[in-house]
Amino acid sequence: MFGTRSYLRIDPLTAPAGLRVSGEVDRTTRKAWEEALGGLVIGGGDMHLDLSELTFIDVRGAWLLTEVARGLPHGKKVFLHRAPYCLRFVLTLIGSEPSPIEVET
Repeated sequence: MFGTRSYLRIDPLTAPAGLRVSGEVDRTTRKAWEEALGGLVIGGGDMHLDLSELTFIDVRGAWLLTEVARGLPHGKKVFLHRAPYCLRFVLTLIGSEPSPIEVET
């Protein structure tokens, strides 16, 4: 599948503040993923990500998520709603305690 561009759609959530993500995070969509996460950090509050339609995220995309979470103000968290197994698995490998990421299935 070389040369194929993946599909990624990122829409804002208003209550609670965050993003609804669908599609894939990989080398072709990672820049949009990084920019969307960075935009949430500017708000300074907890971040909520609805990932029910995320079909794939590569290790670098998961790592970017953990870096953004670690950059949040003290006491703030990233809440992952309906995260796919591939992301939950990679997050356990990356790991950090205490984690600024809360995974809800």
